[in-house]
Amino acid sequence: MRDLEGRVAVVTGGASGIGRGMALAFAEAGMELAIVDIDEPGLRAVTEEVEGLGRRCLPFRVDLARRNEVEALAEKVWSELGGAHLLCNNAGVTTFGMMCDGIPDRDWDWVLAVNLQGVVHGLQAFLPRMRELPGEKHVVNTASIAGISPGVFVGPYAASKHAVVGLSETLRVEGAAHGISCSVLCPSAVDTGIARADRNRQAEFGGPMGADNEAITAFVASGLAPERVGRMVRQAVIDDQPFIFTHADTRELVDARYERMQQSFAWADHWREDNPEKDRLPSEDEHH
Repeated sequence: MRDLEGRVAVVTGGASGIGRGMALAFAEAGMELAIVDIDEPGLRAVTEEVEGLGRRCLPFRVDLARRNEVEALAEKVWSELGGAHLLCNNAGVTTFGMMCDGIPDRDWDWVLAVNLQGVVHGLQAFLPRMRELPGEKHVVNTASIAGISPGVFVGPYAASKHAVVGLSETLRVEGAAHGISCSVLCPSAVDTGIARADRNRQAEFGGPMGADNEAITAFVASGLAPERVGRMVRQAVIDDQPFIFTHADTRELVDARYERMQQSFAWADHWREDNPEKDRLPSEDEHH
């Protein structure tokens, strides 16, 4: 989507972190903004920053885990801004510190509701309307390098981000016929508040738990500035990049994953050679 001037971007998780970085980057390019979050003070602060760049910005307090609220958001964006040419499904949360089997159901439910179902709700509400708009449209879904490479003690987060990667690749193929492209953002450490995402946990998922982890907090704080990532995303939208990797050193993780896949194919080839009958489906007669 090469022409951003005067068009409309919707950014979820826009009250802080990467969402704020995206909002500012797209405002710099002349876009109007709708920013979405459940952090109302953060929404007000980012709205002032965007307006300070001379662009219109509408803040919306929305719980992305609730489909009806996201549908109402889309209706407001169309009525007040005339539509959305760019949708950034960016909001995300995480838990950490336990193996998959030890993570409480409320943590699984919370992370999947925001990270995956929030993306699904965004697509369900916005795509039918975006298809009707003329010209190029684009979706950016925020995953993580954890959606490509294995991590430890972040089972719900990794599961949700792998799902977002697969969903994004599917949309990139499906949307082509409707002038809608899709990029998936796979960042490593970025200086955001995700280590403290628990502060805004919804009541139905247990409410704020006061969770904190000094090592995770320090790792996140050492990361890239969100503004830099926002500008990287902006350029990736202009260049229509399918994947957006923020850190060059994560290429080693991607290469290692696909090397493991290639090795598994080599194993399967040997297995079939040694067991030719094992790779053959039984005939109809053999079923009886």
